[in-house]
Amino acid sequence: MNILVAGNKNYGLAKSIDNLLPNCTFASRTTGYDLCCRETKQKLIKESLNFDVFISVSCLYRGEQTLLINELVEEWYKNDHKGYIIVLGSTADTPVPGSYWLYPAEKKGLRAYCRQISIMISSDTPPAFKLTYLSPGNMNTPRAEEKRPGIPKLDTDYVAKIIKWLIDQPSNVNISELCLDQIQY
Repeated sequence: MNILVAGNKNYGLAKSIDNLLPNCTFASRTTGYDLCCRETKQKLIKESLNFDVFISVSCLYRGEQTLLINELVEEWYKNDHKGYIIVLGSTADTPVPGSYWLYPAEKKGLRAYCRQISIMISSDTPPAFKLTYLSPGNMNTPRAEEKRPGIPKLDTDYVAKIIKWLIDQPSNVNISELCLDQIQY
């Protein structure tokens, strides 16, 4: 199974995915893919047709992650591509106190879009492809610790194992959505 990951394999969850699934191909600025640039995003979407699994873990702002997934889904449909898309969201998409922070609203939009696509593909016979929206809470990365010191965080290696578990599900099972949070005892 060949896997394409939109993310930097030297950082965070993408690094954990690389350690667990060492034959992945990664697309990020460090490998020549600026996913906010139209040309490189289109190149990545075309290349995704050569992969069985596409995992979006890149931290993209201003709705760029939703736009990337939208264009990817359209390309997969147009080419009748069978595969699996895993989209990393966030539990920040659940109700949060009022603030100017745009991130929760962006993730709400991404979650709603992924849910809409999951409903659409579940009615296809046979299904076009599988899609999972995975929303972890805070993960143990240097940036998360800087922004939210002292808050319990999920281990990125654990989240990578969840991604592997999702990939290993039977072909007739689609887990549309999965939320993970670290709790403190």
